[in-house]
Amino acid sequence: MSGTRILCCHVTTATLSFAVLYLIGNVLKLVNIILMVSLDKEAFSVTYHEAKATRGQRVFDISTNILMLVLMSISAVLVLFSKRKGPMFVLPFVLMMFVELSLSFLYLFDGAWGLPGTPNYRDMLQFVKSVRRVDSLNEEEIGHFTMSYSVLYMLFVLLKVYVLHVSMRCFYFLKAESMAAVSVDTGNTVTVKLPSYDEALKMRAEDIPPSYHEA
Repeated sequence: MSGTRILCCHVTTATLSFAVLYLIGNVLKLVNIILMVSLDKEAFSVTYHEAKATRGQRVFDISTNILMLVLMSISAVLVLFSKRKGPMFVLPFVLMMFVELSLSFLYLFDGAWGLPGTPNYRDMLQFVKSVRRVDSLNEEEIGHFTMSYSVLYMLFVLLKVYVLHVSMRCFYFLKAESMAAVSVDTGNTVTVKLPSYDEALKMRAEDIPPSYHEA
């Protein structure tokens, strides 16, 4: 975690920028979910929401997604105060980024896992069909769509890895900065007075370490 700069700016500035973008994105997702639920649209679906799910499962899925987005937004807001409050205000953001990465990797193995408010493969496929105004795609079109979606999703995961790396560097930088400030405030320093040349010559024989003799 060495170094305090990332690309063209300081790690704290980069983390703050990511947190602001992260907060805006989560708020937009949260508003979209609330609007969809309030309008009671049947087309609304969450990441692992199936058409055959019961009403109780729908309510549980939507409520957990909203809770997840609220926690993500709170962690991003805390980062905005990390410069004055210390590294512990960055730690929730780091933990939430780790949770997001875990869900993103789990989604590769099971579609039931995914980030709330993030369109999955099925949603994107339905969107492409609606844009082209067709009921189904041929094998070549599905292959191109699958390849494009896979590349974009991996870029999305790599971006999350990068944001996690930057936020961790910011956390360690602020931690080292606060520890240095505490050390200066408490005067936690040790000074040793060395003898002068004349005082060293007058030292008693027992104060001088024994000479080395080869066995």
